[in-house]
Amino acid sequence: MIQARNLSAGYGPRAVLAKLSFDLPWRRASVVLGPGGGGKSTLLRALVNGRSGDGADFWVRGQLSLPVTAQAVVPQSRPTEPRSLGELLGPAARQTLASVWACAPAAAARLDRLRERPVTLLPEGLWRLALLTVAIAGRAPLVLLDEPEVGLTGDGVRWLARRLLLLRAERTVVLVTQHLPLARMVADHVLLIDDGVLVDEASPRDFFDEPAASGLRRRTG
Repeated sequence: MIQARNLSAGYGPRAVLAKLSFDLPWRRASVVLGPGGGGKSTLLRALVNGRSGDGADFWVRGQLSLPVTAQAVVPQSRPTEPRSLGELLGPAARQTLASVWACAPAAAARLDRLRERPVTLLPEGLWRLALLTVAIAGRAPLVLLDEPEVGLTGDGVRWLARRLLLLRAERTVVLVTQHLPLARMVADHVLLIDDGVLVDEASPRDFFDEPAASGLRRRTG
């Protein structure tokens, strides 16, 4: 279980998250929802960098318990990853690509043509598919995804949902998204964050179908 108690995070003098306390189940998919600028990506960055922040102006305070250190991360913004997709996947890159994208061979073919280019130099959208491939193919027990559906077609989002349903059977997934259909398809646990505050924490059934049953009152204004 991932546990946070009085977790705060921010940038320089600005606090973005305000003393969040929550429990995320292990080997399940937890979905973090909320409006743009509400603190979702900051929470994911806190999980990536742990309790001490990342050494720049980003800081994290409070108690944060992560059962493992190995993570696979798909960020929202373009990464600085200098290695190619082929280097990240290893000697069986072509076979791995075909396996991960078995139900979407066109995507595998696009990535295969570019797999020797540094990930950071891939066209917009393709670098995200490349890191999704690495995250799905890898062995990291904790997978952190920041709006991975951005730039995907409807078929791509459905593919992503199917892969995440398979992934959560053996690993722990934390997904930040504003895509409610995707959230409903994959979530075992839901957090709603707005303006840096934990507004709701519930099961998918309570959150989507019976919101009055959840333990925290949501903001409606």
